[in-house]
Amino acid sequence: MNKFILLALFIFGMCQAADAETFKADEFMLDNGLRVVVVENHKAPLVKQMLWYQVGAVDEFRGRGGSAHLLEHILFRGTKKVSGKEFNRIMEQNGAVSNAFTGYNVTAYHQFADVSRLEVLMALEADRMQNLKISEDDFEAERKIVFQERKQVVENNPASPFGERLRQMLWGTSPYGQPITGLPEDIMALKFDETLDFYHKYYAPNNAILVLSGDIDSATARKLTEKYYGKLEKRPVEREQPEVQTEHFEQTLKMQLPKITAPKISITYLLPDHQNLVGSIYDYMVLAEFLGDGETSELYRELVLKRKTALGVSASYNYISRANTTFGISMTPDASVEFSPEKSVEDLQAALKKGMNNLTAERLEQIKRKMLADLVFTNDNPETAAYWIGYMLSLGFSLDEVQNYADRINNVTLEGVKNAFAAVEKASKVVGILLPSDEQDGGQNEE
Repeated sequence: MNKFILLALFIFGMCQAADAETFKADEFMLDNGLRVVVVENHKAPLVKQMLWYQVGAVDEFRGRGGSAHLLEHILFRGTKKVSGKEFNRIMEQNGAVSNAFTGYNVTAYHQFADVSRLEVLMALEADRMQNLKISEDDFEAERKIVFQERKQVVENNPASPFGERLRQMLWGTSPYGQPITGLPEDIMALKFDETLDFYHKYYAPNNAILVLSGDIDSATARKLTEKYYGKLEKRPVEREQPEVQTEHFEQTLKMQLPKITAPKISITYLLPDHQNLVGSIYDYMVLAEFLGDGETSELYRELVLKRKTALGVSASYNYISRANTTFGISMTPDASVEFSPEKSVEDLQAALKKGMNNLTAERLEQIKRKMLADLVFTNDNPETAAYWIGYMLSLGFSLDEVQNYADRINNVTLEGVKNAFAAVEKASKVVGILLPSDEQDGGQNEE
C-alpha cells in the first residue's frame, strides 16, 4: 500500500525546479501554525494535496529504527471517525490516487484527484492528523507488513548490504547512517505505545507544510484550509538537530556479494550542510551535471567513449539532509578489459581531474542551458511542483529561493564550480568497490 521510496532519487533524477515565472505560488500560515503553500495551475481541473510532516527516520530513538515508516503505514488504518477500509473506499469512490512515503527528514501523505473532490481529501487528511485510532492487533499486523516489505524491497536487492554498509561508514553514528526502513531487529523491537507517542509528539499542524498544487487559487485555499485544518490544535514540538560530521576521514569498502553480475565503483564525499558549504548548493548541482549526467557528460566522454574502460558513469549532489550534504560519483567498469578494482578507482579519480581542466566558461553556459531546459514542462505537472516545493521547504529553504531556482543556476560562475570541486576533493570520503562473488548462492565477503 505505502511503498517506501527514496524521494531524493526522484527529485535529482527529474532535475526539476522552478523560478518565479515557472510557478505561480503563494503561501500563508494558519493560526495553529500550519504552513500552506498554493501553486496555481489552471490547465486542467486537477489538484495535488501533499501534507509534509517535519519528522522522519532521523527523529527516531536509537534501536527503534523504522518507527516513522511504520507510523506512515498505520495512518491508513483509520481514525475515530473513519475506519481504514472506509478511508480507502472513500478515496477510490472519489477517484483519488492516494499514497505516502517516509524519508530521513519528512513523512508525506498525498492525493491527486479532480479539484471538485478536494474538500473530501482535506476532511480525511485533517482527520487523521490528530484522531488516529488503532488497536494492538492493527499495530502487529502493520509491523509484519513493514517487516515483509523490508525483506521484499531491501533484502531481495542483492546490492543492499553494500549500500547499507557504505552508508554506515559514511555517516558513522549519525541517524543518517541507519536505513529508513529500520533494521530487521529494530522493526521487531517497535512497541505499540512508543509508536503512538511518536504520533502524538510530531503529528501536529505546527509541524507540517500543506502544499496544494493545481486548479486552485489562494483565496479558495485559505477558505478550505481554515475550514478543515484550522480547528486542529497546535502542540509543542521539539526536534533535535542531527550533528554535523566534521572529523576528516578516508575509508574504503570492498565487498563481494552473490547475485551481483557486474562490478561497481563509487566515491561518496561528505560535505558540510548547505548553509556552510564552500559556495552554494547550485555550484555543486552544476558540477554534478557537468561531470556525470548523461552521455554528454565529461566522465562519460572520457571513460566510456574514449578510454572504453567503463560501461556507464554518473554523478549526483544530494542536499536532502538536515546535517551534511553528499557528492557522489559512480562507475560501472568494463570487466572484460583488464579489469582491476584498484585501477578502476585510479582511472575514475584521474578522469575527474582531467575533466575539470576541460571546463571552460563556454562549456559552463552550455551546461546551465541544459539544466534550465528541463524546467520548460514543470508547470504543466502539479504533482512535480508539489514534490519539489514541499521537499525544499522542509529543508529550510524559502519559497522565494525555490521559485528563483533558474536565477540561482544562471548566477553560477566558473570560479564557483571549480571551488566546489576543490572542496569535494578535500572532503571526507568512502570509496566503495562492489564485486561479484564466486559463491553465487550465498555468502558475502567484506574487506
